[in-house]
Amino acid sequence: MFEETKPRIVKSHDINLDSDYINWIHDVKQRYISTQIKAAVKVNTERLYFNWQLGRDLVERKAEEKWGKGIVEQLSLDLQNEFPDEKGFSARNLWNMKKWYLFYSSSDIFSEMAHTIEESIDLNSLKLQQVGAEISENQKLHQAGAEIEFPAIFGFVPWRHHVEIVTKCKTIEEALFYVRKTIEESWSRSTLVDCIKANLYQSSGNALTNFAEKLPAIQGKLAQ
Repeated sequence: MFEETKPRIVKSHDINLDSDYINWIHDVKQRYISTQIKAAVKVNTERLYFNWQLGRDLVERKAEEKWGKGIVEQLSLDLQNEFPDEKGFSARNLWNMKKWYLFYSSSDIFSEMAHTIEESIDLNSLKLQQVGAEISENQKLHQAGAEIEFPAIFGFVPWRHHVEIVTKCKTIEEALFYVRKTIEESWSRSTLVDCIKANLYQSSGNALTNFAEKLPAIQGKLAQ
């Protein structure tokens, strides 16, 4: 929210700043911030989707079996050589991409669980409903046949948050709990790490306990 500060006035006798103008300029500022947020989410989502696909490739192509144990390091060198100004192509980060995809693809109902959370989150309150819809539509256009779906909600969470979640969580239910809380509470990475260390998932009553069994009856809403 903006602080109600007195606007600067141009040096002219033809300016009359009434309450209607004040309300209008406030709305313009809010719309601009919303545009910035949407643009940032789109950029984040595209990069995350790239990471997801690269992790998928490493898993489904069985890269290490096909090209040898050092293939991830070789891929890292090739990508860094081609894109020297881009960050994120270290061997360690490529291993994280593989871990990320492998963690979620191990569950047969992961896509249903993620979709249920997506429908239960009030994106409208985040002023990002349109972005979420665009992410979902873009996802459908690029999705391969039997590929594990990349959830639209993942686009609202920074990459390093995702790495912390799959590294420190033991189950998909726990991981998705922290994905959801990160979105709803706008957690920083340090806050996320602290909450995982404090075992918030357990202390909050296992918000996703028995999630799989209850899923068909939830119909898009989480059982609290």
